Amino acid sequence: MQSIPDMAVKRRTFQVRPLSEPTTYPLLAHVDGDACLAWHRGKAILVYDFLASVRELGSRLPSKRHAINLCKDRYHFAVGFAASLVAGHISLLPTCRAAEPLQRLSQRYPDAYILTDHDDIPADLPSYSISTEFRGTAQPADIPPIPAERLAAVVFTSGSSGFPKAHAKSWGSLVKGAHALCRQFGLGNKPERIAIGTVPAQHMYGLETTIMLPLQSGWSIHAGNPVLPADLRSDLEQLRRPIWLMTTPVHLQAYKSQGMALPGLEGIISATMPLALSLAREAERIWKVPVHEIYGCTEGGMIASRRTTEGESWNLCHGLRMRQDGESAWVTGGHVGECLQLSDRITMHNRREFMLLGPSYDLVKVAGKRASLAALNSALLRIQGVVDGTFYWPDQGRTGSGRLTAFVVAPGLDRSPLLAELRKRIDPVFLPRPLRFVDALPRTAMGKLPREQLDSFAADLVGRDREPKE
Repeated sequence: MQSIPDMAVKRRTFQVRPLSEPTTYPLLAHVDGDACLAWHRGKAILVYDFLASVRELGSRLPSKRHAINLCKDRYHFAVGFAASLVAGHISLLPTCRAAEPLQRLSQRYPDAYILTDHDDIPADLPSYSISTEFRGTAQPADIPPIPAERLAAVVFTSGSSGFPKAHAKSWGSLVKGAHALCRQFGLGNKPERIAIGTVPAQHMYGLETTIMLPLQSGWSIHAGNPVLPADLRSDLEQLRRPIWLMTTPVHLQAYKSQGMALPGLEGIISATMPLALSLAREAERIWKVPVHEIYGCTEGGMIASRRTTEGESWNLCHGLRMRQDGESAWVTGGHVGECLQLSDRITMHNRREFMLLGPSYDLVKVAGKRASLAALNSALLRIQGVVDGTFYWPDQGRTGSGRLTAFVVAPGLDRSPLLAELRKRIDPVFLPRPLRFVDALPRTAMGKLPREQLDSFAADLVGRDREPKE
């Protein structure tokens, strides 16, 4: 393995000057050109190598406006993202790489080209390959300043309710989001860390935590995507620096189930679905590190966080302000910018802390009383021994009086004790009838639980119940 150059050797450093314009931000926060910017298959890639690669790729890019970045390797993604940014191009970051959605995307953005490090792409779209083999010239390159207002990326919602919605992100908003992330978890004074992610860089959460955070904090990017437990263990064993794992509850549960050691781990950040209290407690017990949870959205990025084992309240990110009117809430300032209405209903405790009540469309009405499915799910997931679970209302979004059901993954728990614990946390009229124990829920790779898949899952269980018994 290539080690990071010895500190006694004369190093190539960047002269730190005050920004000539307050409306620009540097591409990188690293001040040492010989510092490690990324780890790729156990090999250190230095800042100057990265800048040379960015410059070389930038010289080959076409005179177009949009770059569809499909790179699976996180370092390749970073090179393509940076080269596009410096060239003034906008990175399109689709969450799905299937041919049909990509064709629709290219029709929506007819001047787009593809940046890729694999061959699984539509043949009729212009593409440019990225690899670690090209390093450009050995000539030192300065870190380019980027105008804060420059459009850097377009990120997309998951598209579970139709064509994914596009949200443009300026370079300034992404940088401010990385700074807020550092401050939220006290990471600004911890240089030379490595961010490892199990989520794609094309996802807003992955972009924030595994690309922008390292670039703007002097950390290193880990190039891989170690979803499987064995892959993560192998990657961790090759690294010699403190590591922060950016992951989801689905992946965290898989690592916990293996009972595997995670050497070098300093902290865990989880997002994209509620994190069960029992899972957070087990993770902290096994790996002796804090487990933090992020609340955010594609439109605004990270909004708040909490350490799950310390309570249900969320702490608003630095630089943001929240306003509440009834159960509706708006966030403004910082990396969010203009006023953003949240899709979730909240209750503010004070200016910095609040409780999530769930989205406005998930209200359940039973016996004249109202509750949020998200709030019911939160109560369920905070029961010790519950690994995963969700309430399900067949009539959600329609009229009727369908019964509430709950699907629960809780090995070792019995029905009566579980219902007794639920009764302590929710109004009895919302107790699930029936409560069904299942081996797993039909979550996506990102940990989401689309309504369509949950409907099919429930219908399949009902169908099996009606099958004649032999």
